[in-house]
Amino acid sequence: MILKMFKNTAIIYVISQQEIVSLYKRFCQLDRNAKGFISADEFLSVPEFAMNPLSQRLLKMVDGLNFKDFVIFLSAFNPKASIPQKIELDVVFIIYHEM
Repeated sequence: MILKMFKNTAIIYVISQQEIVSLYKRFCQLDRNAKGFISADEFLSVPEFAMNPLSQRLLKMVDGLNFKDFVIFLSAFNPKASIPQKIELDVVFIIYHEM
């Protein structure tokens, strides 16, 4: 069921099925209220995220991500991600930075 969500998307070329399953488990751990999305407070529960000097800017981008958006967001950090995927994340970051 989880993997069907990404059928016919470029994500399957960047992130393996095993990685998607691992990300789903992590998503469920972070989504403590089982609402189907991760809130800013839930993201801040990750010490590495909370300590990141860019965390407040990143929160604007990630607050309320559902699982599919969570995977798409994280896929841009994968070494196998294409340049357009990385640029797309950069553009989103710049837009939120200017807000």
